[in-house]
Amino acid sequence: MMRDGVRLNTLVILPPEKSKLGVPSILIRTPYKTEFSWSSALYQELLHQGYAIIMQHERGRYFSEGEFRMLGGALEDGWDTLDWIVSQPWSNGDVGTFGCSSSGENQLKLATASHPAHKAMVAGSVGVGVAEAGPFQEQGNFWRGGVWQQGWMNYFYASMHQDWPQLPRGLSNEERQRTIGFFDLSNAGWKVPSSTFNKTRMHLPMVDIMNQLNAPRNELEQYLMRGPAHESWSELRVSEGDMITVPGLYFESLYDISSRSSLAYFEWNRQANQKQGRNNQQLRLTQGGHCSFGRGTVENEQAKIGDLALGDMRYDYVKQTIDWFNRWMKPSTHQTPLGDAYTAFLGDGQWLHTNTLPMKGDQQWQLSANGQLTQASLKGTHSLSYDYDPADPVPSLGGEIYGEGDDHNDGSFDQAPIQERDDVLVFTSDAVHSDLTLFGMTEVLLSVSSNQPDTDFTVKINDLYPDGRAFNIGNTIMRMRYREGVEREVFMQKGEIYNIVLPPIMLSRIIKKGHRIQVEVSSSNFPSYSRNLNTAENPYTSTEFAVATNTIHFGAGHQSMIRLPVHNEPSR
Repeated sequence: MMRDGVRLNTLVILPPEKSKLGVPSILIRTPYKTEFSWSSALYQELLHQGYAIIMQHERGRYFSEGEFRMLGGALEDGWDTLDWIVSQPWSNGDVGTFGCSSSGENQLKLATASHPAHKAMVAGSVGVGVAEAGPFQEQGNFWRGGVWQQGWMNYFYASMHQDWPQLPRGLSNEERQRTIGFFDLSNAGWKVPSSTFNKTRMHLPMVDIMNQLNAPRNELEQYLMRGPAHESWSELRVSEGDMITVPGLYFESLYDISSRSSLAYFEWNRQANQKQGRNNQQLRLTQGGHCSFGRGTVENEQAKIGDLALGDMRYDYVKQTIDWFNRWMKPSTHQTPLGDAYTAFLGDGQWLHTNTLPMKGDQQWQLSANGQLTQASLKGTHSLSYDYDPADPVPSLGGEIYGEGDDHNDGSFDQAPIQERDDVLVFTSDAVHSDLTLFGMTEVLLSVSSNQPDTDFTVKINDLYPDGRAFNIGNTIMRMRYREGVEREVFMQKGEIYNIVLPPIMLSRIIKKGHRIQVEVSSSNFPSYSRNLNTAENPYTSTEFAVATNTIHFGAGHQSMIRLPVHNEPSR
């Protein structure tokens, strides 16, 4: 029972062999039906290693009392549950936490409280638990460059569905247990076809899309109306400055919406711990999808993300997870030094091991009006213009979040069909003369102007193969009204040139000898990102839009360029 009297449905599974001194526990707090299969190798190995497994549904989910809100009770309910665990006769007082996505994200706020029983954590795809870190003000991966990431629509529609009505209040614990026994969690048979979103994703006003879908009650309208700067974003999330001292093993995927802000927060937190003499944070960066860690169907000998072949991406997820818990909860079993802070997949079966994440690039490539991407100095000044029409946005082709509908997928795909559009500018380098290893944040800068008070600018980086296929390896976006920060809106003046810095692009890839680096610039990437309507009105409540003539400026006095994070140490 929580401090406010709310009872959370909690399943306790004890290992077959129990010590007289009690056993360590692994706590999973989740809004999902379950975190892993009871027949999975990880579940079986945790029990074999002598851990009790405690799975608890967050308040308002399944048979737990209370009202559900995303990450609600992460700190208070998590703390009360740790108190409860250590008071049990089977507990030795040591607890680790585990989970991916929301089950990982609700660990973060709890971990900042440093409960004495909280000995270790393993968390995957935790970006929704990060408000602001480094150059990112994504407020939980909902916003990028001040733009709502519209791929969240299907989550708010489908994942907020409740499979059963909540049990009536006033039941005793015995009555609740008896009533729950009449139900089966596998009863969840409600499915939403992806095509459901095809007809409504262009609907205006955007804030009304959930009503158009007749969706279950959710927080989407509230989130949109908050905008990208609101004090409530940090209430349930961590930001730079909120230190986690609990030893943490993190898993992130490059092609997941979660990765950028998670990596930025991890790097800050790692350094903050290191300054206080602690070396207890590690992160593995893969290139599968959201929470695909340990899945043999994704992380296999012939891995792919979208249409991009990645090679051998295998590693022992179960062993790494178990070893982490054992290191901090059974220290006598682990005497070996801790390895590098980062293990990052680069493609073609190669992993990079390093102790730092570069937050800025060091190799400058300039965009030029003749379509070249060059390291040479540019003479004179030039510009290129295109028209952006919100009624005909550039369609998303891959990326980190697939948007809405059954015709979009995340991952990496050949961008050639996109590049045929008049509103997409393409800049291509010469072939690189040797393999180029990229790891870290890529700076993206543009000099721009427009005939409208507000518009967006999008940038995409591609790996151009010798056969002409251009695979996307990262993208970003900036809403011009937020170019000076998301805290206030500053609209554009017609024809005035603005130098802007877009949110960085995280890269982890080897550009092979003979390949080319390619940059695309446009003003939409839909439905991964919501459309800018090119007016000074609220883009989420307005139905009016205008066509924008947008211009990119090059050469002397301008800053249309990228800075790549080149890693010169050999990978292994």
